[in-house]
Amino acid sequence: MLKDVIRDDAGEKVFLLGNEAIARGALEAGVDVCAAYPGTPSSEILDTLSNACTLLRGRLDFYVEYSTNEKVALEVAIGASLAGKRGMACMKHVGVNVAADALLSFAYVGARGGLLLVSADDPTMHSSQNEQDNRWYGKIAKIPVIEASSVGELKEITKKCFEISEKFSLPIILRSYTRLSHASGVVTLGKLPNKKTEKVNWKKRPETDVLLPANARKLKPVLNKKIAEIEKFFNIWEMNWIEDGDGKIGIVACGLSYSYVKEAINNLKLKIPILKLSSAHPVPRKLVETFSSNLDGVLVVEEVDPFLELHLRAMGIETYGKMDGYLPQDYEYNLTIVEMGISKVLGIKPSIDYDESTSKREEMKNLAPSRPPVLCPGCPHTATFYAIRKVVKELGNACLPSDIGCYTLGINKPLEAVDITICMGASVGVSNGLAHVLKDRVIATIGDSTFLHAGIPALINAVYNEAKFVLVILDNLTTGMTGHQPHPGTGFKACGEKGKKVIIEDIVRGCGVDFVEIVNPYNIRRTIEVLRRALTHERVAVVIARQECAIIWARKRKEEGKIFPLVVTEDCDLCMECINTFTCPALIYDGKVRIDTTICVGCGVCSQICRKKAIKRKSEN
Repeated sequence: MLKDVIRDDAGEKVFLLGNEAIARGALEAGVDVCAAYPGTPSSEILDTLSNACTLLRGRLDFYVEYSTNEKVALEVAIGASLAGKRGMACMKHVGVNVAADALLSFAYVGARGGLLLVSADDPTMHSSQNEQDNRWYGKIAKIPVIEASSVGELKEITKKCFEISEKFSLPIILRSYTRLSHASGVVTLGKLPNKKTEKVNWKKRPETDVLLPANARKLKPVLNKKIAEIEKFFNIWEMNWIEDGDGKIGIVACGLSYSYVKEAINNLKLKIPILKLSSAHPVPRKLVETFSSNLDGVLVVEEVDPFLELHLRAMGIETYGKMDGYLPQDYEYNLTIVEMGISKVLGIKPSIDYDESTSKREEMKNLAPSRPPVLCPGCPHTATFYAIRKVVKELGNACLPSDIGCYTLGINKPLEAVDITICMGASVGVSNGLAHVLKDRVIATIGDSTFLHAGIPALINAVYNEAKFVLVILDNLTTGMTGHQPHPGTGFKACGEKGKKVIIEDIVRGCGVDFVEIVNPYNIRRTIEVLRRALTHERVAVVIARQECAIIWARKRKEEGKIFPLVVTEDCDLCMECINTFTCPALIYDGKVRIDTTICVGCGVCSQICRKKAIKRKSEN
């Protein structure tokens, strides 16, 4: 909880979310600048800091911003580091792809003030389009990657990362993942520093800060030397340790996997040698050699890729793990998976019959009603997608690229308004290619925050290369999927202050788009009419479907006493248009069509599409 994150009670124990623990660690480290683009499972880090910044102002000052994308967020933190201040950028794993250009180059420059990049990986892809392992970025960029084994350790390691960054003049990647970021645990509070915001004078260092090829060639050997030095440090770092045990098979456990291993061997009533690693890269080879020297082999337990396993195999160590089937290659780990892997390597039975319990769990799961993720009651995107489907039906067919956001749920029946989703901004970029090769029309959709994140360059490309397609910007005036964080189009900044509002239609026109229309998707008839006209335009056409996110909109109306749910009257003839082509969680069919008035927000869209006008507000009935 926020009140515990900002408590100035050193030594007290509090219960925090993993992402809150990262925020607290940054505060104890005296962070100066924090920037992020929200993305699950990382969002709560900056959400916490944005709420804390006003409450701590005057005794612990720091700057917080939601940046337009992850590359910008990292560059903001880099700017702080270059000035000798401590900077932190937070993002989900795929966000590092966006930030990679700056990351790999800044490794050559080196940190002055501590520079921390938090990468929240998402094994099992709970809310992501891939399952990449961002330890590889440490390998590619030649920078350290550090992991924690528990929520409590996560706070301590966050603080230590800034110290290590400054000690070796390197940016640090702190790798978390969903099970750690969204777990809760006991955290022992350290002291919060008293710190004012003090600006400093700029010191020119063009020989390191300007990456001309001549300078970069000199900096590459320096970077290699730094990574070699930090490997020596990791060999003796207190967050890596060896635990003695019996037998000739040991376990190397990295990050959260260490916690699974400890619980698993406790269940198995074993005492096995364990090497606990918090430094995933560079691998502390001397420590690994010391651990494995008297063993016949080691089981490597790690999340996502066989990263450590490959390194240990390259060292000539007999290794068990993902590559030989002792542990699965796919999805996140848990106690069951780890205990079964240990049992398999040792040739013993698990503490319980997990196959049987898993089978029973699947049987029980089938008894529960299916609850797939759906767009919220009153979501304006549902209305927009309904209008798009109506227009597509008139065309006969169309290609419907979409993007990353809650609106990706438009893939589901009966809307079926999403054909392609690749990555942030790709709906516009992919449409550039499709427009030149398809006979069918292309109608792309993208959210307002996503458009500002990565859609603008692709839109400029469409104008320049005369790609003909319709782009619908789903503007719900917030960053909806990740928790309603502000973005430039909202006019508010991270700490709640008003900022300069960026007008999306002005950007679109500035990109050179001739056809720009704004609709309220709750007005179905007008939305359909504008989409029809947009399809006749000979170049890229942009329709901005603007209506506040239904959660925020309904919350405001509820406070004002202005929510008027709808009901289905006796005039309903069960044509099923509202159920079969529109869909809304508030609409229910159980032999007759009715509306769940406890969740209906009263947007009125269903009443517009009802052929018999059988859906009305309670007051009209």
